[in-house]
Amino acid sequence: MALKTASQAVVEALAAEGVEYVFGLPGGHSVCIFYDQLAKQQQVKTILTRHETAGAFAALGYAQLTGKAGVCQGTAGPGFSHMLMGIHEAMYGRIPLVVIAPNAPITGFGKGKLQEFPQTESVVGFAKWWYRVDRPEKIPWVMQQAFKHALAPPCGPVFVDIPLDIGDMQAEMEPYRPAPRATCVAEPDAVAEAAEALLSAKRPIMICGRGVHQSGAYEQVRRLAELLAMPVLYTNHGKTSIAENHPLAAGGVGCNRTIMSETLLQRSDCWFWVGSQMEEFAVGKEWPDLPAGLKLINLNIDPGQFGRNWTPDICLLGDARLTLEQLIEACTEDAGQRDFASSPMAAEVAELKQQWRAQTDTLIAQTKGPVHFAQFLRELNRLMPQDATVVIGEGANRVWTATELQLRTPGTWVSASDFGCMGYAVGASLGAAVARPGKNVFCITGDGSFQMQMQEIVVAAQYRLPITYVVLNNNALGWIKWTQQQSRD
Repeated sequence: MALKTASQAVVEALAAEGVEYVFGLPGGHSVCIFYDQLAKQQQVKTILTRHETAGAFAALGYAQLTGKAGVCQGTAGPGFSHMLMGIHEAMYGRIPLVVIAPNAPITGFGKGKLQEFPQTESVVGFAKWWYRVDRPEKIPWVMQQAFKHALAPPCGPVFVDIPLDIGDMQAEMEPYRPAPRATCVAEPDAVAEAAEALLSAKRPIMICGRGVHQSGAYEQVRRLAELLAMPVLYTNHGKTSIAENHPLAAGGVGCNRTIMSETLLQRSDCWFWVGSQMEEFAVGKEWPDLPAGLKLINLNIDPGQFGRNWTPDICLLGDARLTLEQLIEACTEDAGQRDFASSPMAAEVAELKQQWRAQTDTLIAQTKGPVHFAQFLRELNRLMPQDATVVIGEGANRVWTATELQLRTPGTWVSASDFGCMGYAVGASLGAAVARPGKNVFCITGDGSFQMQMQEIVVAAQYRLPITYVVLNNNALGWIKWTQQQSRD
């Protein structure tokens, strides 16, 4: 046991959890519960954004690339309120996020103290867990619970509310113990059933979602695909689950579909979804009836996803990396030695890719006036370093970027969730840059989205972050304009 203040205990907990950065903006209330103690140590660094929403987005970008919980902080009242957008984004996208904010002194609750606000009540239903600290000795327990819930499958946001006067209070506390990490692997019988279905299928395909990134299952995706000569498709959030120049990489699905991916989906007799919520944009339609005779396998760490939209024939409840490893082992003996590169399926993918390219070539050739998005993105693709990270936000530009950029290194794609926060990419790129020091980051966004967070360029300059901001400017809110044109037609 040691005597310490609540604010000391908060920072010690962050350090023990391996937190490298806290993103956000301080206010008067923040100093006593947080920033004074951060300044006294070196392990946990601060990235001071120009707006609290950008701080939350930066923490999410960091979390998406590292698999760790992102941490953001804002002051009481309006500072907290600005972070709500990040909380909603994290909840929708299943991204681990720890949000910390001060509040008015607990002794003055209900009396109209400066910036007093029912903050914990504001996140009910929008966060996985929340707590208002009422005694300093509770801090170690509260912080452990926060990280445990943020990282427990399915991942998501948590909120810690620390009243101003609690920060300076002292108490005897035990040394902090990091929260345990929970994961699971699929039941052996389910794995055996899935392996049999994949091996017996004539044209199986794998469709990857964000769960591949969260578990770091890139090697397992590639090995299973090569073992079965199985094409790999991906949702917007699952892009770069496999290198996109791999012979079996077959493009996006849903709103990012191409003639290549659509043809493979229609011809397939077995869909193997990995780590996807199968949300509307991942499907691209109103979840139509599945083709007759199709076998549907769903691997997800969240049991709530099974039957949410389509009812799977086989459910694999488990971590993507660990469960794919089980599947590889189960399939290896019966799959035999297959040369995936010279397989008929690889040849079919190559042929369909040529058709898709030719289709886009025609579209580019017919374009009059400003350069077409696809043409620009192809040229950008040629010039970008192979290990660069791309951060993409919301808007019409997302469809073109996700389709035309062919990234050659797995795990180099950061995307907003389908909650649809405009401005996401500008803030998230800050977190992506510090998550992988020295690696180039390309923030690709539309003009409408960029203007909502463009002040954060100053932060990138201040911290000398290698971020290139690419604004695809069509002088409009492109998605809204397209929707209006469609409804008018």
